[in-house]
Amino acid sequence: MNRFEQLQQSQRGSSFVSLLLVLVILAALYFGYFGLPQIGSERSKGKTAIDSSRAVACRVQRQQIERDIEMWKVSHPDEQPTLASLRASGLRVPSCPEGGRYDIVEGSVHCSIHP
Repeated sequence: MNRFEQLQQSQRGSSFVSLLLVLVILAALYFGYFGLPQIGSERSKGKTAIDSSRAVACRVQRQQIERDIEMWKVSHPDEQPTLASLRASGLRVPSCPEGGRYDIVEGSVHCSIHP
């Protein structure tokens, strides 16, 4: 093989490597630009869905406690309901899914986290 053939062969090899390198860089730029924002938005949508489901669960539990208060008032007409008095009469008082604290204000149940 003469010098010219060796030069052509090395140029073909370096052209192939250069082409692969360009494709890798383009792929990295494409997936870096278009791929990651989609993943981030999927995570934020998932977190939002979880937060809203916890808020709904809290509201449902507060409504259940309010129904329990109405039933408790039938047996205790002259007393003000408290969470302790509900527990003492054997009713299960659930807690907020996010760790909020429930308070009874004028017969309605309020959470320290969820409105």
